[in-house]
Amino acid sequence: MTVKSQPRFFPSLLSNRHYSGTVSTLLYNWPIFAGALFFSVVTFITGLLLPEPWRWLFWVSSAGVLGLCFSILITSYLVYDAGQQHEYDRLAELGQVGQANVIVDITCGKLRGTRGLLPLFKGGHYFLIDIYNAEKMPDAALRRARALEPPLRAERRIYQRPGQAHSLPLPHNWADIIHCSFSLHELQDSADRDALFTEFARVLKPGGRLLIAEHGRDWFNFATFGPGVFSFFSPSTWQKHLTKAGLTVQVHERWRGLVHLWVATREPH
Repeated sequence: MTVKSQPRFFPSLLSNRHYSGTVSTLLYNWPIFAGALFFSVVTFITGLLLPEPWRWLFWVSSAGVLGLCFSILITSYLVYDAGQQHEYDRLAELGQVGQANVIVDITCGKLRGTRGLLPLFKGGHYFLIDIYNAEKMPDAALRRARALEPPLRAERRIYQRPGQAHSLPLPHNWADIIHCSFSLHELQDSADRDALFTEFARVLKPGGRLLIAEHGRDWFNFATFGPGVFSFFSPSTWQKHLTKAGLTVQVHERWRGLVHLWVATREPH
């Protein structure tokens, strides 16, 4: 992972524990929100020029689109930012992060989960592996995330490396924990996901733990994110990849209805 300069906009907002999830949702998807706002304004003004019942139809459409935008932001706050505990706190608790000596964090450039996990990991070594591939990950929101994401504060215990789904630059039987926060779904190719989970099994020590936070392709997420839900995968998809790689699920729970948390282990042979 190359060192990048500090973003010009919003670095403190994206780093803040209390609302970084909501701000990320807004900034990474700002063209969608801007387009929805433009549609709402134009539809409302057009409705003023039309007779009933068309006027009310246009106004309802305007209010509906605007309401969906506010619903996404409010739900994002409730899922990511509300309360004292966040999804990365719960995942660290389930995965016993405090007992680890070597943590590998797999990312595509979004570092919110990394920032949440690091303060909970007091000692040892933290390897941040960036598996971003511009050809295989063309999502515009991800490109914006990479451009806006503030760099991590320099620490001697953090090692940042580029990697590929088929080849992580790490030795066998080495990591106590592998952490993946909202990055795995960026791998849209099933073969790439299979290869990456095989790499997880190779890199983990016997008894090592894989921690995953991902949204699911389900009705709860569809009601919140609309068509954006189709960029996610069902829980059964992740279960299939875990099983194929020889990893055993120890914990699977939902965080505030929308986020799936997994802890899987590599069993000693």
